[in-house]
Amino acid sequence: MEAEKAITLIGQYLQSPGNDLLDLACGTGGHIPYWLRHYSVTGLDLSPEMLAVAREKFPNIEFHRGDMADFVIDKKFDALVCLWGSIGFMRTPDNLNKALVNFSAHLKSGGVLLLTPWSTQEEFEPKIVVEATKHSEVRLARMENVRLKAPGLVEVDFHHLIGRDGKVTYCHQSMEIGLFSRQQYLDAIAGAGLELMEYCRAPEIRMGAFVGRKPLFSN
Repeated sequence: MEAEKAITLIGQYLQSPGNDLLDLACGTGGHIPYWLRHYSVTGLDLSPEMLAVAREKFPNIEFHRGDMADFVIDKKFDALVCLWGSIGFMRTPDNLNKALVNFSAHLKSGGVLLLTPWSTQEEFEPKIVVEATKHSEVRLARMENVRLKAPGLVEVDFHHLIGRDGKVTYCHQSMEIGLFSRQQYLDAIAGAGLELMEYCRAPEIRMGAFVGRKPLFSN
């Protein structure tokens, strides 16, 4: 499980003495039950709809709405996690760099950032993803068309068929995601004043993970 491997990696490199964790792009809070086993959790997301669901699921947790590139929380954390390739929503190298600087500003000395890329330019392959699932009385068929729209930019077309109560509904959504090179990630991490501790390729983390640490006694 991705979250369990993330917890192991954070614990391996963490030097700050606290247990405050910020879940970046937390969505509806899917990973939060895992974080709560070890950390005091705060969540951040840009979507008010997803935050509304997260707050209903976890009424005792503090959530903030904000963009990863410029959010401000009056607190520093021992660990920051940004999973599921959510960093790709920064879209441009400039925004990637801004986000990493902002992440570093919210880390304590000795704190750890764990970041999963949305693929990399070296590893990306266009593809069509097909999946069908059943949840109680609801059937869902999903198809994604993942293609390179422009250099450094991927377009993902989502097509969903939802069967419920004898009816089938079709939904379509399209989004653009930044596709950065491995070196761009490394430069952004270094430019934010973080030390790269590991680039993890464990099978539990399907997109890989960059693990950075803020040096001790830095601001």
